[in-house]
Amino acid sequence: MSAEDLEAQEDELLALASIYDADEFRKAESVQGGETRIYLDLPQNFKIFVSGNSNESLQNSGFEYTICFLPPLVLNFELPPDYPSSSPPSFTLS
Repeated sequence: MSAEDLEAQEDELLALASIYDADEFRKAESVQGGETRIYLDLPQNFKIFVSGNSNESLQNSGFEYTICFLPPLVLNFELPPDYPSSSPPSFTLS
């Protein structure tokens, strides 16, 4: 890990921590990286439609649900030692 890469990584993590509050961004303890939580505000009467084949109900090709809440999207990322000079960060979205 070069000193320039390490400094750039620390600057990016510091910038994220200053933009987002503690509920939205957490720096990882053991590696260079962190976790961002994205909370969605759904409009009233937000509907999702689930389609697919059902052996029990051949007449219905799908189901519609009205929902008012979704859990946050969680983006975990890790910065490799040679980021940003050579390698991109790795991401996991859940």
